[in-house]
Amino acid sequence: MGQGTDVEGDALRRYANAAESAADRIDKIRKRTAGLDLSDGVFGQLPEANNLRADYIDQKDQSGTDLEGAGEMLRSIADAVRGSADNYDANEEDTANSFGGGA
Repeated sequence: MGQGTDVEGDALRRYANAAESAADRIDKIRKRTAGLDLSDGVFGQLPEANNLRADYIDQKDQSGTDLEGAGEMLRSIADAVRGSADNYDANEEDTANSFGGGA
């Protein structure tokens, strides 16, 4: 015989809120780092100094793209977890109503 399950919709929603909060923090980091810029000559007068600057800019841009993707993924997770909580709650209510109970 199955032991059943007990899913706490509120706990799932708290998790979703935490994931969304993390996405918001990532967005703030992305916005702060997007504004960082280096002037010409910042790496000195070495022969490859300008290449270092270009590499830095490429890495900064790629990091921004990665951070944006991470934020979007966390928001997708939050939405899916909220949807799961809603489905569990609806199923619980339907089950209770089918046995003559209800909230």
